[in-house]
Amino acid sequence: MQKFKFFIIAISLGLSSSLCFAQEEKVNAESEEPKESEGKHTIAFFIGHARIGQGTDSEGKRQFNMVPSVSIDYNYWISTRFALGIHTDFLNENFYVESEEDGAPIERERPIAPALMGTYMLGEHWSFGLGFGGEFAEGEDYFVTRFAIEYGVEIRNGWAVLGSLTQDFRANAYNVTSFGIGVEKRFGN
Repeated sequence: MQKFKFFIIAISLGLSSSLCFAQEEKVNAESEEPKESEGKHTIAFFIGHARIGQGTDSEGKRQFNMVPSVSIDYNYWISTRFALGIHTDFLNENFYVESEEDGAPIERERPIAPALMGTYMLGEHWSFGLGFGGEFAEGEDYFVTRFAIEYGVEIRNGWAVLGSLTQDFRANAYNVTSFGIGVEKRFGN
């Protein structure tokens, strides 16, 4: 039994010391600047669906709405980790939402929602964005706060495939959760 305890302690110490060295090497690897691939400008095109939780039908009965959407995103990368850009969502269908004031249905006719976004690249694949903009459609316009998460994999020559999840909060109106898949091209210097 004594030999078994000694063996467990020796293995634990041996493994923990190798983990310490691995952490030191990882810190050194993280301190290197990632190489910038082809340029500071990116443009992305997404196809997806938008979920509208406060949706109704034309009579005002609550229902779950899923609307097809298209997004076009432009970013200028200030550094390897931070970008500023404009992300524009196009909802490709008319739909009804519940008014916050009196609960009456409001028709939204193919709204367009551009937002000025700041994006932070975390690691090689994940990026997180936060921005502000507006939603414009016939009738009322709304202020939009947008939060986005994207996962991208570079294919080659500045092309990448992306998955996107965004949450739009419309002031005094309704919220939209969008998910999509798209392609991105990096270009320019």
